[in-house]
Amino acid sequence: MALVMGITLPAGWDIIYNKTLKMYDISVMCNVGKNPRWFPRKKFVMLNEITYLFNIAYAWGFLSDEVKEEWNLASNVIGQHNYNLYVQDKSYRIKYGIGGDATPSLYHQYLVGHINIGSPANSAKIVQYNFRKVYFPASFEICSKTNLVADGADPYARLHFIYNRYTRGSTIEDTQTINLPLVSGWDKNKKQIVDNGNRKGRWRIELELNDVTGDIWFDNLIVEYNGAIQLNDPYCMDVVKWWQGLDLGAGVTFETIYPTGGAL
Repeated sequence: MALVMGITLPAGWDIIYNKTLKMYDISVMCNVGKNPRWFPRKKFVMLNEITYLFNIAYAWGFLSDEVKEEWNLASNVIGQHNYNLYVQDKSYRIKYGIGGDATPSLYHQYLVGHINIGSPANSAKIVQYNFRKVYFPASFEICSKTNLVADGADPYARLHFIYNRYTRGSTIEDTQTINLPLVSGWDKNKKQIVDNGNRKGRWRIELELNDVTGDIWFDNLIVEYNGAIQLNDPYCMDVVKWWQGLDLGAGVTFETIYPTGGAL
C-alpha cells in the first residue's frame, strides 16, 4: 500500500527539498507546490459559496420529516431532488440576505416570471415561438398569481396556445385559451389542446394582458406532447432570454425574480 504524507515547507525551501529527494531517495515520488499568499476575488467568492453549503447542510438536518416531505413534493414538480432544491433556494436567500427558509410550493419553485404594468401602459404580451409540429394528445398549463386592476373596456389575462393547420391550400390559425382571473392566489390552470384535424404546422404560446394594470407572477409554464415538455425555460429561470415581448411599452416591467412579499 502506498504511503501518502504531506508537510508544509517555508517559502524558498521547495527547490532544496526537491533536489535532496532526487539525490538521496529515488524511491520517493514527490510533488511540491506552493500555497498562494494572495487570493484573487474569484477564489474568495468560491470559498464563500462553499461555506454556504456547510451552513445549509446544518439547517437541512434540523428540518422535520414533514417539512422535508413538503420539499420533496415541490421538487418532484420540476424533476429535482428535495435537498438540491432546498440548497438552490437557501443559497439565494443567504447570498442576498433574506432570512429564514422559503415555504415549499407545488405552484412555484425558486425563480418565477413577473410582469408589472404601470402607467402609461395598460397592456402587455409575451410570446415564445416553436417551429416544430404539434402532436396529439397535447396540453398546456401555467401556475400563476395575479393582482391586476381593470383599466379599460376589455380587461383580461389570457394564456393562448396557437398552432397552424393546413387545409385546401390555406393556413388556418387555431387559438386555444386559458382565461386567468384578474386577482388570485397561486393556482394551476391546465387545458387539453383540441385537435381540429388537417395537417399541423408550427405553434406558439402567448401570455396576454389587456386593459389592466398591476402584477402577474408565473411559473411551471408548460406545453407537453410526445411525453415531454416542448417549451423552452418552463420553470422561468430566464424569461427575458426565452420569451419575446410583443407589447412591452413604457411602464411595463418583464423579468425573472425570486418571489418575496407580494409575489407570495
